[in-house]
This record gives sequence, structure tokens and C-alpha cells, in this order.
Amino acid sequence: MDAPAKTIKTTIEFIPQEDWEKTSFGKFLKWLLNVGRWIVIVTELIVIIAFLSRFKLDRDLTNLNETVRQKQAIINASSSFEKEFRFLQKELATIEGLEKSQIKSDQVLSIFSQITPVGIQLSNFMIDDEKKVSLKASADSESTFAFFLKKLKAEPKIKNLTINKISVSEEQFGKIVFDIKTELE
Repeated sequence: MDAPAKTIKTTIEFIPQEDWEKTSFGKFLKWLLNVGRWIVIVTELIVIIAFLSRFKLDRDLTNLNETVRQKQAIINASSSFEKEFRFLQKELATIEGLEKSQIKSDQVLSIFSQITPVGIQLSNFMIDDEKKVSLKASADSESTFAFFLKKLKAEPKIKNLTINKISVSEEQFGKIVFDIKTELE
């Protein structure tokens, strides 16, 4: 029998390789081209997604602008009500302050009407927010003036009594004119 024939294996390459592709620089360049291709593909996908999402974002922006216009119309419509409301709040605060000072005035006038004798005429009467009272008055006689001072000192709601000025007025036919300042508790 014949000796078996030796078979020689031959490979056929459809894509011929050149010598530079077998070098390390060639392999690196081939790898860089593959990575670059993937980077381009990913970048194109991102651009396409951004382009398509622009339509949704434009619609959202239009909806937000419309909502803002509606809310501005509501605010503009209610601005006159808000101005009137704020004006009424200021009026109420003013009235409340006047009521508080009026109550103080009533109490102070009540105190002074009880202790003021018949011969005393009050000509100027002022009350501060800090419960300070100042008054100008005239008395018919020295005894009326002394009696009035005695009652002022005896009143428990009056403290820090100060007499600023005492004089005899020739214009009022010898009446005693005086200024008093005091504080209320």
C-alpha cells in the first residue's frame, strides 16, 4: 500500500493584513479606531435623544408659560381686593390704637374729675402713650390750689407729681395759674 499522503493545511485570508498591522502601533491604531467608532455611535445616540426630547421640553415650556399667564391674570384681578384689604387692615389698626388711647383718656378724665375741686379750671390737658399727663390749670384761691394738690398726692394711681410753674395772673383777676406733670400707674 501506498504511504498516506501528507496533507498540508493552508489558510485563506479574505482580508489581507499588512505588515504594519502586526506591529504594536498598528494594533493600537486598530483599537483606537474601534473605540472611536463606538464613541461616535454613542455621541450620535445622545444627539438623537436630545433632539427628540426637545419636542417634549418645548411642550412643557409652552404649558408652563400658559400657566404663568393664567396665574398672572388671577393676581392682577385680585390686586384691587388686596389693596382694599390692606387699607382696611391699616384702618383697623388705627382704630384699635385710638380705642386704647381713648380708654386711657376716659380713665384719666374720670380720675381727675373726681379729685378736681370746684374752683379749679383745667385749660390744657395732654396724655402721652407712656401714661404721662400734663395739664395747665388755674385756681380761684390758694386754698383751692392746696386742696387740689392734696387730693393729687393722695390719689394712688398718680405718681411722680411735678409742679413746673406757679404764677398769679393779673389777666384772670388774681387767679393762680400752674402747670403740673404726673405719671399714671
